[in-house]
Amino acid sequence: MEIQKILNGIKYEVLQEIKGNVLAKNMEYDSRKIGQGDIFLALKGHTVDGHEFIEKAVEKGAETIFVSRKDISLIEGINYYYIENLNEDMGKIASNFYGYPQNNIKIIGVTGTNGKTTTTYILESLLGEKKTARLGTVEYKIGDEIIPAPNTTPMALDIVKMCKKAIDKKLEYLVMEISSHGLELGRVNMLNLDVAIFTNLTNDHMDFHKNIENYFNAKKKIYSLLKDKRNSVINIDDEYGRKYLEYTSGISYGLNKGDITGKLEEISRHGQKVELKIFENKYKINLKLLGKFNLYNLLGAIGAVKCIGMRDEEIISKIENIHGAPGRFEPVKVEADFTVVVDYAHTPDALENILKSVDELRTGRIISVFGCGGDRDRTKRPVMGEIAERYSDLTIVTSDNPRTEDPQEIIDEIVKGLKKDNHIVEIDRAKAIEIAVQKAKKDDIIVIAGKGHETYQIIGREKRHFDDREAVQSALANLVLKGE
Repeated sequence: MEIQKILNGIKYEVLQEIKGNVLAKNMEYDSRKIGQGDIFLALKGHTVDGHEFIEKAVEKGAETIFVSRKDISLIEGINYYYIENLNEDMGKIASNFYGYPQNNIKIIGVTGTNGKTTTTYILESLLGEKKTARLGTVEYKIGDEIIPAPNTTPMALDIVKMCKKAIDKKLEYLVMEISSHGLELGRVNMLNLDVAIFTNLTNDHMDFHKNIENYFNAKKKIYSLLKDKRNSVINIDDEYGRKYLEYTSGISYGLNKGDITGKLEEISRHGQKVELKIFENKYKINLKLLGKFNLYNLLGAIGAVKCIGMRDEEIISKIENIHGAPGRFEPVKVEADFTVVVDYAHTPDALENILKSVDELRTGRIISVFGCGGDRDRTKRPVMGEIAERYSDLTIVTSDNPRTEDPQEIIDEIVKGLKKDNHIVEIDRAKAIEIAVQKAKKDDIIVIAGKGHETYQIIGREKRHFDDREAVQSALANLVLKGE
């Protein structure tokens, strides 16, 4: 392929050109994945600079290098092209190279602070797992292939490649979480969305966005990607959702107001009964999904499938078999007379939602176990402490992913939000979970929040295996050994 076609619409400069016609069949930004003749994109990241791996990429077979720095040594016999905004232009470059596969699949993007993951799982159930690719926080799933998810929203090159893979597997739909980072960093600029869902907006990622207005503006960028602004689906119970109506039209949803509504009639530990209204039609449904927040997720997903033409009858027939996403209000199987739930809630709003939902189910006490991530928004820590204390009979404050911060300092900031003495501090997460299990009595509900589906804990720069669900089973086994 001619380099002019690969870089069509991109401002670039030739630093060294051996051949203007590139024979590459693949491009990568990870030098470890380079094969013979590939194109290597030397990206500047926050912690890693791809320009430092050019030599390794060439050793592995790269013959063409796209760079965003000029102060590099040129290797003889290799093509070099300078692209000032390589990170932002990567999506267009990849699209030119792979032939815009994203234009041949229907794409539904989901953005918002909370609810993105569960909404994509619900969409996958409604659209059909055999027809649908799914990209998000838990994993990237393309047909029968599961790919680990380093980011909620993949890098632009990876999105284009996965669209191509989905097309090759004859899939019809792609549902994806679109984070504020993905929007702000331009990872999705090359997409034309068939539908966009907005779930809600609450304080999060202030370490990146600095203030809520910047966060709002980042999320707003999703509407510029829509093919048709009438295909936006917006939660109007959220104050920022109502603000988004100034920028787009489409389908609204909420518990009481909107084109699609859901009135909660009865709730138990096994599910909830809902009166669902889809435009003018009303239906009585039984949901296995628990909590008002999951009802919101369902309503958003229904709005999306209505945008692409799904009939009410098909939607209703599938609803009762819908399950939540891994690590989202997920019951842990325990042989005990109390209940254990793990959830990914790591923002004040998400923690309040899960604890409120559990409060509606309680017949005993609520014991909460949670921490806050290091190297992230510090302002939410005391707020989450206050929320946990408000809804819990016992709060156990522990570590989440402390990363490069001192875990004790993170906990100290959480504890500032605690005003009562009904809390325990245990820096070791496994021990904290064991304390919760030891103290649980008949009909109590333990909520372990913050990590959900994650099977690791990041301490320093090391990622260690850790799974809240496994920690629960170990704690129960220890109880049996002690004869308690």
